[in-house]
Amino acid sequence: MIKAGITGAKGFIGLHIKQTLEEKDNFSVEGCDRNDYNLLTEIPQSFVDNKDVIIHTAGINRGTDLEIISGSIVVTYNLLTAIKKSETNPKIIFLSSVHADDKNSVYGQSKKLTEVMLKSFSESENIPVTVLRLANVFGEGCKPFYNSVIATFCYQTAHNEDLKIRGGDNKVKFLYIKDVVKKIINHAEKKDGSQFIIETVSSDDEISIKNLAETIKSFKEIKDESELDSDFKKKLYKTYLSYAKTSK
Repeated sequence: MIKAGITGAKGFIGLHIKQTLEEKDNFSVEGCDRNDYNLLTEIPQSFVDNKDVIIHTAGINRGTDLEIISGSIVVTYNLLTAIKKSETNPKIIFLSSVHADDKNSVYGQSKKLTEVMLKSFSESENIPVTVLRLANVFGEGCKPFYNSVIATFCYQTAHNEDLKIRGGDNKVKFLYIKDVVKKIINHAEKKDGSQFIIETVSSDDEISIKNLAETIKSFKEIKDESELDSDFKKKLYKTYLSYAKTSK
């Protein structure tokens, strides 16, 4: 049995991970979220103790520079402090961003500094750390009008609102949440010794913003996903349905 802890367990990605692990026989899972604890003050020691793996998803995407930086760096510092006090040395899986190398992005730099902190911790404490750099994750339950164009388009289509298209010819690669969760679980099940690993998680699901909007708008006429001609469109359709159900 793999004992897993998830920070940010009530967020979009964290909730999907938690729900998936709860259905697996080889995992037990506990969540820790800012709705229940002030993670900027401390991470509960009881959350960290006796864990085999900590999946660290907690963070802030939007807010002031200070909120974004502290939401990643301070929370991670508190997590590492609790791990250092623990008798176990859980593997850490940190969800970073492909923007970590963008020096003009406060969000990206907060992730980069967190990666540096985790690398130093991994080397000094001989604890395995896997950093997964993600971008453009979409899926059921993603918050519209926040940081996902797919969530926004799905919500607007389901509620019969006009879609505002910017950068229509720009092509973007998207990651489906369930594919991301599968990747995370694969890493959680691995035994990596004391290695520090950074992996960029990408996909072949690429589409222009204009075509994305047209595809999602077409879903109002679709009755079943079997009518769609690609796995990517089926993933988009499942996402759309989650907003269509809430609009009724």
